[in-house]
Amino acid sequence: MNTIAITGASGFIGKRLVADLLREGGYQIRVLSRDKQRDLHEQRFGQGVEIFEGDVSDPASLKGFLTPACTVINLVYLWNAGEKSNLECTHNLLAACKDANVARLIHCSTADVAGRAPDDLIDEKTLCRPITEYGTTKLKIEQSIINAAKDHFDAVILRPTAVLGIGGEQLKKLAADIGSKKRWKNYLKSCLFGRRRMNLVPVANVSAAILFLSRYTGRFEGEIFIVSDDDDPNNNFIDVEQFLMNALGLKKYPLPQLPIPLTLLKCLLMLMGRNNINPRRNFDPGKLNKLGFKKPLSLNEGLAEYAAWYRDSHPDERAS
Repeated sequence: MNTIAITGASGFIGKRLVADLLREGGYQIRVLSRDKQRDLHEQRFGQGVEIFEGDVSDPASLKGFLTPACTVINLVYLWNAGEKSNLECTHNLLAACKDANVARLIHCSTADVAGRAPDDLIDEKTLCRPITEYGTTKLKIEQSIINAAKDHFDAVILRPTAVLGIGGEQLKKLAADIGSKKRWKNYLKSCLFGRRRMNLVPVANVSAAILFLSRYTGRFEGEIFIVSDDDDPNNNFIDVEQFLMNALGLKKYPLPQLPIPLTLLKCLLMLMGRNNINPRRNFDPGKLNKLGFKKPLSLNEGLAEYAAWYRDSHPDERAS
């Protein structure tokens, strides 16, 4: 039975990944937890998950967490800490991987590392130009993993785009805005954003990509893969907004959206300090797809799943 050791399992992607691993079966699942309340974690993950008490910020606590030839999935990012702390935690995990002789480390990064790269189509070879601390730190973490893994274990980096799913933050504000009594504000935003690319990807597809990479029998020597649904032409603001309005039973705007030049939107995004200021940007999932990956959900299926959850969990939010 393959052993999968997961850090960051209690996060948004981690919860979905653990559920998918349990559903698929055939794995010994170990999750690292700082929380001493074992019963709480057993309720969260269910039976079949081994809870190991430890912290990536404490190297000594990682002893015994990893086993020889296991697959490590790193989903940890310390949002309330800076670059130094995140890099130190990564160093601690890498040292533990070497000591335990693990087979493979799969690190979940982010497509945000692309930053202000000028290209309309971003792939794994695009020169990254992050401007935020988050994007810069994530890129440095990638580089440290690739460098440390050489001659020790397989390493693969996954870069998801904007991850969508039940309980997630993506589309939370949009869904609330279109259901509020001040829909005119979102009408103006809809005119401004127009067909700006949303770069959404269902969390089910991200989890499936991680599982696919864990099962892949070839070698990974610091390979990077993008997982996205940007090959779907409807992955843009107006179409996503319209899908949510229909799914939530909301009326259309009384006026058609007025197109605003993309150059104006680009200038506004720059003034707002956004990492991505290119309204046309797409992230190419071709490399992962060519390896044989098949996504389990279409974008519309992911949106429908999210809309159904949002409708049931926010019954009082309806436009007047």
